[in-house]
Amino acid sequence: MFLPISKNSFEKILKPISRLTDSCVLRLEHNKIFSLCSSQDQTVILYANLNLESDLNLTPTKLNIISISKLLTGLDCLSEDGEFFLELKTNHFLCGIKEIDGSKNHFKYHLVDDKVVTEAPVNINKITGLKFNTSFDLKQNTIKKILSGYAFTANPNSKLYIRSENNKVFATIDDKTQCNLDNVDICISDTLEGEPIPDDIILNMEVFKNISQSRYDVKVKINNQYKVLTFTSSEDKQTTLKYIISALVK
Repeated sequence: MFLPISKNSFEKILKPISRLTDSCVLRLEHNKIFSLCSSQDQTVILYANLNLESDLNLTPTKLNIISISKLLTGLDCLSEDGEFFLELKTNHFLCGIKEIDGSKNHFKYHLVDDKVVTEAPVNINKITGLKFNTSFDLKQNTIKKILSGYAFTANPNSKLYIRSENNKVFATIDDKTQCNLDNVDICISDTLEGEPIPDDIILNMEVFKNISQSRYDVKVKINNQYKVLTFTSSEDKQTTLKYIISALVK
């Protein structure tokens, strides 16, 4: 079966996943391809979703990818001209380009068994069903400032301490378990929607390393009861990336 997907769209869902993990399960259902994966230490979970232009008309299918980096290398071998195709087979798929003259350049990528690749241990429906009390937007230039602040502290254990004041959101990049460390304090959003943040939200910096690759602003939502946050960016009308992270205790 041929999937109605472009080379560019396929790469848009694979590249963010590859920054978290090199193995993933791609699920095909109706008119979408999606994956639920996590970083090695499971501190960051990513729900990557690609909406297709037409229904797949097939039973829900899993593609167990053992090496995303290898798959991306294969895609790099294909030219940008011509018509991209992705054809599903029993235990592999074919990716290629059909040139204008009718010739085809393609590669074969083999899939692995279900037990070899695992999905993130989280129910995405429960996450999306949570009540999010607080939200704000993170601009791309602000995300870059956060990463610059992290580099300034020169401390791999630095964390992000988020708080709200006067309907604005501030962040301190520091490790408050240690003394006499350089730190940075910046305003990361001029507008806060919903409830104020009751206590400092402490985050691992890993999520910001990933969302910094997005070219678009990121919507942050906070569940103040369970200290669960989502960072969502829409790369285009088809591709949505939702990073899910739990606040640290200290």
